Amino acid sequence: MAKTLRSPQRYRGFVLTTVGLQKLQEQIKQLEIQTRLRQSPRTIAERVQLSEPEGIHPITVRKILNGENGVDKRSIQLIFRILQIQLEEGDYAHAGLCHQSTEVQPSVNAPATASLKVVSPVKHQDWSEAVDEAHLSGRVHELTQLNQAVITEHCRFVQVLGIAGVGKTALATMLVKAAQPEFEFVIWRCLHHIPTIPTVLTSILQCLSKRTEENFQLPTHIEELKGMLIEQLQKHRCLLVFDHFDAVLCGRQYAGYCRPGYEAYGELLRIVAEVPHQSCLIITSREKPRAIGLERESYIRSLQLNGLSLLECQQMFGNHSELVGSTDEWRSLVELFAGNPLALKVVVVCIQDYFNGRISNYLRYLNHGQLLFGDLRDLLSQQFNRLSEVERELACYLALHQTPVSISQFCKDIALLSNQPYLLEGLDSLNRRSLLQRQGAHFSLNPMMQIYINECLPEPQDTFSSKPKLKLISHQN
Repeated sequence: MAKTLRSPQRYRGFVLTTVGLQKLQEQIKQLEIQTRLRQSPRTIAERVQLSEPEGIHPITVRKILNGENGVDKRSIQLIFRILQIQLEEGDYAHAGLCHQSTEVQPSVNAPATASLKVVSPVKHQDWSEAVDEAHLSGRVHELTQLNQAVITEHCRFVQVLGIAGVGKTALATMLVKAAQPEFEFVIWRCLHHIPTIPTVLTSILQCLSKRTEENFQLPTHIEELKGMLIEQLQKHRCLLVFDHFDAVLCGRQYAGYCRPGYEAYGELLRIVAEVPHQSCLIITSREKPRAIGLERESYIRSLQLNGLSLLECQQMFGNHSELVGSTDEWRSLVELFAGNPLALKVVVVCIQDYFNGRISNYLRYLNHGQLLFGDLRDLLSQQFNRLSEVERELACYLALHQTPVSISQFCKDIALLSNQPYLLEGLDSLNRRSLLQRQGAHFSLNPMMQIYINECLPEPQDTFSSKPKLKLISHQN
């Protein structure tokens, strides 16, 4: 009797990574907004059936969305193709490798990246100082970029920069959750309360000591603590996060310099970026630290985080059914607050409480009232008060212009041309604070800060005569 030949079974051991799952969820949300129909697993399976005779079962779609059980690679490819999403290598992985792998120690003379192909599973996670962030809306492209920098390119130092409320901590949280299977240790430290560096280093080393077989004696000298940390970063694959790094930076002078007595933080960043090891330090900050230069730039990544797009903002508030507004009204609202998630969350609550959930009513109110109030005003006031004298005058100057200004326009308006070198320093400092927007050779102020200066400062236009004269000062470190 002839044997019946069976077609080979597909390997059903693939799952979506955090990045791939978020890409899929964001596309589904976009489809639901466009079609006004819920994209259930059955609906998605029916979309596949229209173009693929073999189709896909709704249960398989549900497995992919839940990420709990492995499926065959073809099913993932089908869904991504039907939903018009580009499927990349980092979007899926073998289910087993998402939870366990084997560590390979680096050779002394080998490049830092050569030993990081395979790592051991997470042994310890310390999220005790992390903020419980809500679900991140959008940011798929940014998350993919950062994930590639941390996982694929093995960067030693990654900085996420942006104005207050733009979502730096939320993005860092999603990044760490996506990347943590690649690391032995994940440790999150918040610097909001300005802890000394010995305090932070000691707590990190204590975490590492508890979970390793080494019972090392912790030193008290800062240099010895930094040296011991680097040694541990070389021995183990660690993911460290310093959230709110700007708290240890100075105010009332040019951006990026550490507070007096906190200079060791800058030295630590420089060492982490320059010395070979197999770990990664991520910081979130409103200001770009000056400690990091161009040295070893292949191991450093910086991401300037801007506001959300119109679609991302609508998705963020998609479950607020009581919020009513046309596309143009939504666009006006998003543009007013430069897509800043925190600012929009505050305003949406205000619209629900006082304007019957109607965006149009709030926009009409703005013809007679102020855009900023309460927490929004306080948040921007804190950031404005950190500016140096030069930056304040430049910010007030830019706030008075409705269109971007060129350097040549600055030169026409500034009488003391001999002080122009400090003008560039001031602009660079504003840029480091994420307050400057560039369009070619022209500059403008961040819309949120521009509104604050025009609404909340007493007569900012009085800072200047008909021909503004900026009192430029040199930086004193």
